[in-house]
Amino acid sequence: MLRSKILIFLCLLLAATGCIKKNLIPGGSSGYHETGADKSVTDTAKLPAGLPRKLAFGTEGDVSVSNQFIAECDYQYQYLAGDIFSNGWTTWNAPSGQFARNFLNKMGQMGKTPVFTYYNIVPAKHRFEDPGFTNLNDAEVMNKYFDDWKFLLQICNSYGKKVIIHYEPDLFGYMQMYKGDAVKSVVKVGLSKQADVLSFSNDAKGLAQAIVSMRNKYAPNVILGWHASQWATGVDVIRHKHNPEEVASQTADYYKSLQANFDIIFSEFADRDAGFDLLVRKKSDPMWSAIGDKSNNNLSDFDRFQRFLKKLNLNTGKKIILWQIPVGNTLTNTCNNTPGHYKDNRAEYFLKPVIDDNNVEKLLDYQRAGVVAFLFGRGAEECTSFYDLKNNGVTGPNETADDDGGFLRKGIKAYYQKGALPLN
Repeated sequence: MLRSKILIFLCLLLAATGCIKKNLIPGGSSGYHETGADKSVTDTAKLPAGLPRKLAFGTEGDVSVSNQFIAECDYQYQYLAGDIFSNGWTTWNAPSGQFARNFLNKMGQMGKTPVFTYYNIVPAKHRFEDPGFTNLNDAEVMNKYFDDWKFLLQICNSYGKKVIIHYEPDLFGYMQMYKGDAVKSVVKVGLSKQADVLSFSNDAKGLAQAIVSMRNKYAPNVILGWHASQWATGVDVIRHKHNPEEVASQTADYYKSLQANFDIIFSEFADRDAGFDLLVRKKSDPMWSAIGDKSNNNLSDFDRFQRFLKKLNLNTGKKIILWQIPVGNTLTNTCNNTPGHYKDNRAEYFLKPVIDDNNVEKLLDYQRAGVVAFLFGRGAEECTSFYDLKNNGVTGPNETADDDGGFLRKGIKAYYQKGALPLN
């Protein structure tokens, strides 16, 4: 189950709801004159214990394709999702919860840090309403939801080693965008009557605190990730070319208002390859700019996002993992903008300089912003994979059978051969 299969396209949502904040209108950074990435080294956030002490890479995928994982990667992530009343992750293997156990055990054998993306509010009761406000305000759903969360924590605790859980991507972003104030988002937390959360308030703040409290009680070996959405203020840092530090500061303020101590921040570039956005979703100009000019207020999209992350890192005191990064590239013939082989430029932006001349400066810029890991994966079934998922014979001359032509595999291998950048 992929989150993006049921996401509402944000820009359509903004237009339909009229929820763009008056003080953050598109074009609001016309007076913003910074250029390039912020290269100052000011990150003092503590790396959670047990994580690789190097800027590392990871990919998506469950144990069924473990023979195609990239050997050098330190991380592997897997969605846990579905309808908790019928076909949720607990039912994917027998006995209940065995899918998660199998994944953890395999990652332990392979020496990789396992990452679960826990995404279960939206699909509950087969509502597929995103944002999942109806489910958040349904006591029956939330009672079962907290039981489901407890069960996963108990599985992780039994595993014994470090596990990262990336909690409900975009959920808090939507609550911030619609309400701004965490206590104004209605969530049946204590009113769910689940025994572990009776004392918590019935709002976004109570939800965050309950999730952290249950982690502390049932699985202290879990590193818990809070998802920071770059559009949560009501404007998109990239699409609307807004002041990235301003958006990051407001996002960090919202996080701190929850008064719940997550261990790390997750964020993302985009949830689909640019070629998929262009041809399937008919989105104009989806490819991120790599050079700053007057049309984007002197900041490339990559530098704008780096500045957003850096301010987020400084204001929250948390390291950052970048997740579900599109895999496609514009360099291999295998990426020909057909299903499973869509083009993108995120992977090549960081890894082509490494392959060409061992240049890690762009990776270093993001490390300076507090980033500790880059996790690559599909945001929809037809997006590009790093392994031979399609098995459809679409392979360019002198390229591997991987659906991206082998570029990601080649780039990550080159990075680790050079010597991974150490983390403080």
